[in-house]
Amino acid sequence: MNNTSEATSIISINSLDINKNKNKFGKFIPDKNKCDAGKYKIPTVSDARNLFGKRDIYIWGAGQKGRGFYLALKRNGFNIKSFIDVSPEMKNHGFMGNVVITPDEFFSDEMIADKSFVLTASVDSKNIEMAEILISKGFTKGISFENIQTLSPFYPTIEVTGICNLRCSSCIRSDKSIIEDGKFMSFNDYSRVINKMVTEIPFLYLVDLYVFGEPILNNELPKIIKLNNELGLASGLSTNLYNIKNLAKVLDEYPAQIRVSLSGASEETYDVTHTGGKWKRVAKNLDLLGELIHERGSKTIVEVYFHIYKHNLHEIKIIKEICNKYGFRFHPSLAVLFSDFAMQYSQSGAVSDGAKVANDLTIISLEELLKDCQDSEDKNCILTRIVPVINWDLSVMACCNYTYSPILPNYLDVPIEEIVKERTNSELCAKCQSHALHRWNHQVHYSKFVKKLVDENA
Repeated sequence: MNNTSEATSIISINSLDINKNKNKFGKFIPDKNKCDAGKYKIPTVSDARNLFGKRDIYIWGAGQKGRGFYLALKRNGFNIKSFIDVSPEMKNHGFMGNVVITPDEFFSDEMIADKSFVLTASVDSKNIEMAEILISKGFTKGISFENIQTLSPFYPTIEVTGICNLRCSSCIRSDKSIIEDGKFMSFNDYSRVINKMVTEIPFLYLVDLYVFGEPILNNELPKIIKLNNELGLASGLSTNLYNIKNLAKVLDEYPAQIRVSLSGASEETYDVTHTGGKWKRVAKNLDLLGELIHERGSKTIVEVYFHIYKHNLHEIKIIKEICNKYGFRFHPSLAVLFSDFAMQYSQSGAVSDGAKVANDLTIISLEELLKDCQDSEDKNCILTRIVPVINWDLSVMACCNYTYSPILPNYLDVPIEEIVKERTNSELCAKCQSHALHRWNHQVHYSKFVKKLVDENA
């Protein structure tokens, strides 16, 4: 992903003096860095052994995170007693021969807190809820339960494909002055990257194989997923599901999760924001994906990420029906522009021509979204743990939300501690925080509003 000089003029990170109250953009710089990944310690295998002691290990949450962490435990010589999950589907299928029990079944043993160690594996809000339940049942944080993030604090993402086959209006790929097409990461390069990564982060359990590219276009993606499985890593994918020539081979290697990005469910709506695509083709590919997943015994979780705009509200019901038909997870989200466009607007009051269509259709305006960011600017960056971010050319990026933002030329040459330091002190982070954009696209903040939209239109 190499930028033209015009792109650099739009999003270049000019020199900042972060020791002063204001930068040259006229924005206040926070007194304390809100994206300091250096505060997270990476535990060793010995640390984990001391933490667990002789207790039976349970993972609460059999979704993508829980499955991935199970593999990480296995890689480091630990076994679990079983998964805990409320999902009937999870209970029926299990995972890699492991039983899934319900919370009620787990807590039915009155002495369970004395002989068990529970690792919670879900989103932050759910982890908090789980922790409260565990404490009420006699468990103690750090002694008999812990969040898996304690053992694996970072969520790396690796761009295995530097190109995309669509030009979605909300995405920076709609503006070639911001990002040009790149190339594919080779399997050999990926192998070197991931082997270094699991050495530096022993309990790494999940790697997302995308940033701004379409991963399924990489012919070596099946080999990459197979290697991850051999190393005990869950693979996360995001796809527009438009070009599926490698889909069957990819599913044969059982990635942990595939996220399908949609913003319409008809010829009238789909191409408006998923620019360059046709709904008829995507609908056919969704049918095929459902069939392929069924053939493979539902070992891969499929999540349909539906971006809600003004023009597709009436199609929420259609997407939910598709998800119900194939057992996909329905994940509605508030459509927003990518961070580069938010930065453009924050600086100039305008966005690139390619983003105007999506901008006009967003349910909450850019002004309101930016105001929400400013209202919570004292809080930490929502992407603090997304480290490292590696591009297809092995360069290390400061952030998964901006392009092009290299901080180091080659991941293989630099230890993780140095990467964290460079990222935390990067000029991009300072600029982003000065515009309060470290809180951009905080979907959890809008979850109640999105639920209301779904309830009203489904």
